[in-house]
Amino acid sequence: MAFLSFSSAAEVYVYATCVLLGISMLMPLQAITSAPRYMVDYYKYVTRDPDAEPNSTLLWANILTFYNVASVVAQIIVGPTVLLPCSRHLSLTVRFILAISLMMIEVFVVVVMPAGGVSQTSAIVAFFIVTIGAGAGKSYLEATCYALVSAMPPKFMSAVMFGCGFSGVVASTLQCIIKASMPDTYESALIQSYIYFSLALAIMGIALCMALCLRYNSFAQRHVGEFRNLASAATLGEGTMETEPVADGNGVFEGDVVLDDQAARAEGAGGKKASGEIEEEEEEVRELRAEVEEVGESRGHFTDQHLTTSQQLQRTRVKPVFKLIYPMQIACFCIFFVSLFIFPSLIIPIDRTDKWFATLAILIYNCGDATGRLSSSIKKIWPSRRVLLIVSLCRFIFFPLIFLCIYKYIPGHTPAYIILGSLGLTKGFFGATSMVFGPNTPGLQTEGQRVMAGQLMGISLLAGASVSALLALLVVLFLP
Repeated sequence: MAFLSFSSAAEVYVYATCVLLGISMLMPLQAITSAPRYMVDYYKYVTRDPDAEPNSTLLWANILTFYNVASVVAQIIVGPTVLLPCSRHLSLTVRFILAISLMMIEVFVVVVMPAGGVSQTSAIVAFFIVTIGAGAGKSYLEATCYALVSAMPPKFMSAVMFGCGFSGVVASTLQCIIKASMPDTYESALIQSYIYFSLALAIMGIALCMALCLRYNSFAQRHVGEFRNLASAATLGEGTMETEPVADGNGVFEGDVVLDDQAARAEGAGGKKASGEIEEEEEEVRELRAEVEEVGESRGHFTDQHLTTSQQLQRTRVKPVFKLIYPMQIACFCIFFVSLFIFPSLIIPIDRTDKWFATLAILIYNCGDATGRLSSSIKKIWPSRRVLLIVSLCRFIFFPLIFLCIYKYIPGHTPAYIILGSLGLTKGFFGATSMVFGPNTPGLQTEGQRVMAGQLMGISLLAGASVSALLALLVVLFLP
């Protein structure tokens, strides 16, 4: 891991947090899809009757399909709302708490209902309510993670992307081990579900705790406006921070930076300051003001490093950022559209009879995906932006290859494994690289613009994944 070039323990902590946040994004999905037998027979577990009959054969037989649709629709509707003014007012901390909590509630409810025993109708209603809530939480968690790392060095965006891929590797490996070591019975399926869901809850809980502790991390404080302001307030002894610019007759406050010497004489949290302390604080304020003005003049634009992340987003216009990064948005959309149109919907139709084919194919895809995402941390192998865009369009060649496998024009499992491994590897590397390039596009001058770029790239990723998933559900109905 020398290519990651960590300079301090604080930086390692931030990197590990980003990886765990990436893993958490897909944990509910991975947990539910890793226990297909449990979910298809979920009506038996919620009623606590191994011989129960489904009240809706169509729904329970295709519960994972309906789950995917409900989650995707929620993400499509809620995802773009991160650009609304009311959403921009939310701090990163609040976003993390709300998003991960909604996702944890989904997993918790799925585990708890069989323990208490409920009717099938109640289980269906509760399941889809928490699924919609978790879909909304996932869309906000993605946007918040991309906003967090957009102002950091590129390897931290790669860390989030690697975490997403690594969650699939963990789930697939665990599924292979359990499938080989446990019998396919009613009781064992219940035990397997407890393993998957407990692991998911533990990972998301740890990720949330680590994310909340970032405010105390020196590396995060240097790169993220929200944490930088919290550290500055603690250093200066401020009890509160202004969230909006305030002007009056005696001075001007811009964000949380005092731009008037007279205002610095206000009483602190501990009472009146001594004259020496006042002079020292006045000197700090004058130096900070001079630095802000000097940086702004030298760069020819407004500097926003003294603002919180929410203030940066509120002051950043979407259109200028979009004009700079739209090529990377197109590349990101195409990469994830192709990959998630094929995975996982078109894997099972390649061989529906072999009990191990789909399991091994998904494992190979996930390993390729995780390897590609991790490789995006190596700057020496980054392609140019033009090459990245061209490759994203060339990857549509995977469509005819997969259909040739499905209709047996390409026979055997080995070619399918190679195609799926290549699909995962190219998706992981080029997809993660496009996400890295977006917030680091030349022309983005402020932290707010880079954070906004990260959110816009996240919307492109979500759009590609969502549209492909919905189209794949229609195509699967006509496959052999």
